[in-house]
Amino acid sequence: MIEKMRKVISICGYAACRHLLAMVVMLAFAVLPNVSLASNQDKVARFSTPGPDCYADGTLVVDGECYALVWSPKGSTFAGFSADGTTVSSADRVVLAAPLAVNGRCRDSLFQISAEEYAELAGGVWAVCLVDTRMANGVPAGVAANVPLRVNRWGAVKNSVKIEPAGASQLMCAAAPKTRGLLAATGDDSDDGVRAGVLSAVPDSVKPPKITAFEVVDGVARLTVEDTVPFLTYTISAGDTPDALAVDDAADWVDGDTAKPIEIETDAVKGSRFFKVTRAE
Repeated sequence: MIEKMRKVISICGYAACRHLLAMVVMLAFAVLPNVSLASNQDKVARFSTPGPDCYADGTLVVDGECYALVWSPKGSTFAGFSADGTTVSSADRVVLAAPLAVNGRCRDSLFQISAEEYAELAGGVWAVCLVDTRMANGVPAGVAANVPLRVNRWGAVKNSVKIEPAGASQLMCAAAPKTRGLLAATGDDSDDGVRAGVLSAVPDSVKPPKITAFEVVDGVARLTVEDTVPFLTYTISAGDTPDALAVDDAADWVDGDTAKPIEIETDAVKGSRFFKVTRAE
């Protein structure tokens, strides 16, 4: 049997994120080092989740997973993420994407918004999303240039963001007592946490994967696949007829690669005469 189970791996270090003023708010008072005082017109977005937050399969979100602070125009709802980390709607904006997950929740965070940027966003709708960025090995893919490197699924949070003046008193009192935080809007009906249950959209530019070679060696079926992308994970569907294919639970999960073909293996089960490469979900 070929191992395909995702391993839950804790991430200990976190990269610094643009304008992120506080990564953890402790119950006891603490002074934030190296925080520059904001102008009176700047704003601070305060957000967190109460947890426990989960992936679509119900497993606890791993440390280092991504949360995103998103904005949508007035009267609209965030339309979601594409698999490459961009927004489905060009009108939506990812204001911040950062590896904020710790102990199964989004840590209490402050994010400074300049007066100029806030003027552009005034009147819009703010929200926080849990973003499933895990690669095939279970490790979060991370963020680059404020964009998640991949999005498998995501979950939105309601009542999620408090916008406050960014005066010196607010910044230096970042260790104020915790509130209950955010309520789940996607996934189950529980108020205990958010679930990343919404499948991301595949950009129109992504080609269907193409099987270029197939062999069976020692009871293992090996498919060589081209036209894959690194922000999608691929697996195999199999069956005895082309119109009766189902996801093969024994098949590998393999991240795509634009630079070279990938190989996906599964048990060569008698009767599974047809194979198709599909997105792993």
